[in-house]
Amino acid sequence: MKRILLILTSLLLPVALHAGVGDVAAQADALYRSGDYEAAIVQYESVLAGGYASADLYYNLGNAYYRTDQTAQAILNYKRALRLAPGMRDARENLELADARTVDRIAVMPKLFIVRWIDALCTHIMPSVWRVIWVVILALLGVSVVLFCLGRTRGMRKTGLVAGVLMLLLLLLATWLLLRSTSQYNAHREAVVMPQAVTVKSSPESGSVDKLILHEGTVVTVSDSLSGWYKITLSDGTTGWCLSSDIERI
Repeated sequence: MKRILLILTSLLLPVALHAGVGDVAAQADALYRSGDYEAAIVQYESVLAGGYASADLYYNLGNAYYRTDQTAQAILNYKRALRLAPGMRDARENLELADARTVDRIAVMPKLFIVRWIDALCTHIMPSVWRVIWVVILALLGVSVVLFCLGRTRGMRKTGLVAGVLMLLLLLLATWLLLRSTSQYNAHREAVVMPQAVTVKSSPESGSVDKLILHEGTVVTVSDSLSGWYKITLSDGTTGWCLSSDIERI
């Protein structure tokens, strides 16, 4: 009997916890709709602190921060929503609105079309989707091999050969894109400047030369870390160092 109760508890506890989280999130939604954005933020953050996250939750939290003029937090949460759901159109549109509030206008380093295309594929398609694509191509490759080996006519075997070569090339491409997408997804290299102004240094020392000043909401890329400092890169290629406490990783 004790063993049965233990099994039932282990099965029902996650359900109960999920229901509790749903209630808190629903309360936060109701607070947001009533215009009490600060209280909604507290509720949304409590859900995240409990270890539960989703694209919708980050999106709603970003909206609440946007309504309270906390631009950096809004951008951070919109970005986190898009990280989980790259195709979330509302989050992308609201991110553009939040970006319009930022002070810094940093040019984007030009890239070749093929590089932009590859970056878009790896950014807007989740690794889980690439895994499905990889399995489908592998299955088609298997069908092509079977057709080539067991085809009753020369034409069928030729079709199997051509299709097999094509599927093999696509499989190699899909493998590379899957690895690249997974690496980008797990890297957590993007970060957002959180204070109103941050001084970027030439080296990871407080006494080093000031290179530039960044403002709240600017998105940077973290490329290295050292003793409480992050080496960051801007979209125009400029690099520098800032305190790790001044930015928050997406």
